[in-house]
Parts: sequence; structure tokens; C-alpha cells
Amino acid sequence: MTTKKLALFLVFGLLVLDWGSKWIFYSQGIGSDLPFLQPLLNTGISRWIPMPSLVSCVIAIVCSLLFFFLFAKDWLTLREFSLFFAGTLGNLLDRIFLGGVRDFFAFFSFPVFNFADVFLTTAVILVCIRDIFSWHQKKKI
Repeated sequence: MTTKKLALFLVFGLLVLDWGSKWIFYSQGIGSDLPFLQPLLNTGISRWIPMPSLVSCVIAIVCSLLFFFLFAKDWLTLREFSLFFAGTLGNLLDRIFLGGVRDFFAFFSFPVFNFADVFLTTAVILVCIRDIFSWHQKKKI
């Protein structure tokens, strides 16, 4: 399987996980009695900072194009690209079709989030770890 096909397959699988979990929780009501699941439609950005949907959508599209560019230049691994793109696309589709992002995981006083947010955060952590270790290796040489 080519790298591009594998990337599309991974992004699609991650989107199914994100949108599937939202459908199960929001449309079917499964798990609504669990204390760590709290449905919220986030019309802002991180930590509910207000921002018009159009601006959020433009930022998401620009970021998606940036991810494609970085992946094409081999500056992102397949795993990092798939996580970044699936997370961005999952939340972008929510904003386009619903006017906000469906969040539902609520742990303690941490902001409510969804799987797309987990994908984005994981990608950032992976890039940071890779860059820190590659910088450390270069410094040793």
C-alpha cells in the first residue's frame, strides 16, 4: 500500500472513530449517564474562547493545507499527518454542519473535549518528542 493510500486509510479510520463516538453519544444517547460524559457544543475555540465560525473554518482549512505541505516535504511522519488531519477535519466538519464542535469528555476541571482534540494533541506531542530527540542527537554530534 502506498504512503498516500495508507494516510487516507488512517485519516478515514480516525474520522470514523471521532464522528462515530459523537453519533453514539449525541444521537443514540449511549453513555449519557456516565459522570465523565457531558455534552457541550463548543462554538468558540480552545477553552471556549469566542471566535466566529467562519474564522475558525478558515484557520482549519489553512492548517490542513499546511499539514499537506509538511507531509509532502517529509517534515511530518505518516502518523503525525494522519492525526493532525483527522483531528482538524473532524472538528471542521462539526463547525460547518453544526455551527460548533461536539465535545463530551469531561474529566475534573479540564476543558471538555472529543476524540478529534485527542488526535490533535497527540500529534503535537509526537512532533515535539521527535524534534527534541533529533535536536538532542544533533547536539551530541
